[in-house]
Amino acid sequence: MPQIAVVGMNSFGYHLARTLAELGSEVLVVDKDEAVIDEVKTYVAKAVVADISDKRVIQDLNLPEMDSVVLSVGNHFEAAVLAALHLKDLGARHVVAKALSEDHARVLLALGVNRIVFPERDMALRLASTLHGTNIADYVPLTADFSITELIPSKEMVGKTPIELEFRKRYGCQILVVKSLDPKEGTFIPDPTTVITDRHILILLGKNDDLAKLREKTQ
Repeated sequence: MPQIAVVGMNSFGYHLARTLAELGSEVLVVDKDEAVIDEVKTYVAKAVVADISDKRVIQDLNLPEMDSVVLSVGNHFEAAVLAALHLKDLGARHVVAKALSEDHARVLLALGVNRIVFPERDMALRLASTLHGTNIADYVPLTADFSITELIPSKEMVGKTPIELEFRKRYGCQILVVKSLDPKEGTFIPDPTTVITDRHILILLGKNDDLAKLREKTQ
């Protein structure tokens, strides 16, 4: 069972903590506001009223021993920076931080934060990609350069195999998983000889530029 700390009970932190708990993670939430802690404490393993920018608090809560620590305190730049600094100094293995600007993100990355999220921007990108490209079912940014995309196969793909299409060479993307609308097939990892059908959704990994080119080709 993953042990995850979520620091900051703004809307993003609250929904993240509840969802993680529902998925089976052991969730610890931390916030300075007792009222918001009262709202979430019944849904998580442990909820604490504390100031995460205090290094002693981080030690007392054993946050560096958690599998992941999520800093959802993007509105409080100084607190996020101090928390990230102390966590990495104390050996935290995986720190994710919410950021509100590119400058904020650069500072956090310089402190050793493992992953930066821009919740509103990332959701906007996913929605825009879904709305703009009729063959794009969903879009998940991984880094500044790479994303995972769900693609509805174009006509030129249907009835052919990845090896026949020279998929990776032609599109610059890797098929990770195929989701089938046929319950008998379900979701599976394809091999080079898997025949792509019009009941398949392809889960692709690729560079954002290559995915954009593929979207243009399959519209």
